[in-house]
Amino acid sequence: MDNSKSVPDFILKKRSLKHDEIDLGELLIFNIDNLTNNEFNMLIQNFFKKDDEDHEYVPIIKTPSYLDKSYFCKFVFGYKQYTAHFLGEKRVTTKPTKEINKLKKIIIKFFNFLKKIMVQSLIYCPHCFNYVEDDNIIHLIGDIIKNSKVIERVYFPSFYLKDNVFKILREYMIGHTSLKCLDFEPKLCQTVPTICAEYINDIIKTSNIENMSGIPKNNIHTPYFFESLLDNFFRGRSINLNLHDEFINDEFSLKLSDMIKKKEINYLKKIDLSFNKITSKGFSILVDSLLESKNENITKIYMYNNKLDDDCIESLGKLIKKNKNITHIDLGYNDITDKGIEKLSEYIIGNISIKSIDLCNNYKITDVSSEVIKYMIKSSFISSIDLSYKKFNKKNVDEIKELLKIPIEEREIPLITFQDVKSASKRMKE
Repeated sequence: MDNSKSVPDFILKKRSLKHDEIDLGELLIFNIDNLTNNEFNMLIQNFFKKDDEDHEYVPIIKTPSYLDKSYFCKFVFGYKQYTAHFLGEKRVTTKPTKEINKLKKIIIKFFNFLKKIMVQSLIYCPHCFNYVEDDNIIHLIGDIIKNSKVIERVYFPSFYLKDNVFKILREYMIGHTSLKCLDFEPKLCQTVPTICAEYINDIIKTSNIENMSGIPKNNIHTPYFFESLLDNFFRGRSINLNLHDEFINDEFSLKLSDMIKKKEINYLKKIDLSFNKITSKGFSILVDSLLESKNENITKIYMYNNKLDDDCIESLGKLIKKNKNITHIDLGYNDITDKGIEKLSEYIIGNISIKSIDLCNNYKITDVSSEVIKYMIKSSFISSIDLSYKKFNKKNVDEIKELLKIPIEEREIPLITFQDVKSASKRMKE
């Protein structure tokens, strides 16, 4: 029995990005080999143009047991996300050559269409086969990227991290102006050949790419990319320094600090260096660079899950003194102790900008700090303080929570000058 006539070779799904990712229909294409490129393109073009409210309901095709339905590409075009699927024989150990060749033909035909429109992002990851590699496909991906003036993100399969692939892609991607993110399918123990790394770095240095993911953060070439990506980031003059989970240690913190000073970056408002490996020494170096460059409009600082201890508080205090609009500080999941809380109180008491402080998962903060924390709350604008209360007396926990509810206008906030800073314990003794 010939099942080919009742099952599509290619399925294109459409979802809205404006309305909670509502499904907007499917395009099913049968006997794709019998369609000319013009016929194939016309079917897709009509699917693109179909008005969202008037799209016809397409029943979901139940995939026969002898077939796999696998997506090989996702892209965004006109505030809609499209997913391209291929239907082929189920994998046993490896895909038959016949199926691989069929998939390559479909990808080539489809990518010849995509290169004629301006996609906003492209994810290429042929999960149906582990190694669908073809120079024609690589060149077509290059065309898609080069021809789009609005594309901001590209995602490649991990097996594209090879010299020959990026030797080709470099010619298409070098000097690209709209591309911001270069992502790879994550793979443990992924290595990047030196020549491939040089091609990628050439692309970064001559474009506006400022973010890259999927390459292990401890890869030998990570420092190589770090400075080029940072250079592009600062060229874009973003007010939000977001280097969340980037494997940054003190060495990288020094590189970051040097660049802030060299480029005289003085416009940052949000600092997010969470989930890194920065110690108090690295943080101090960073703060010194921010202050030397006259960053005095910072509003939020996120240093969650680093390697900070009490020694970071003095540097934080310098930043608080020079930035009168800080509203949120996150030091969660570090190694702050009761001593650090005592020091922090010097900068919180009398402060009228800081609204919330996150100190959760600093397990060396104990009930010893209860009275200091209470006084900090009563003497500032703090309405939220996140702590791990495991080592706190329940009575003190309840009192802290009640104090946070007191309206600002009912608190006794001292008028202070930073020239005469005193800790909470000293003030309570007066």
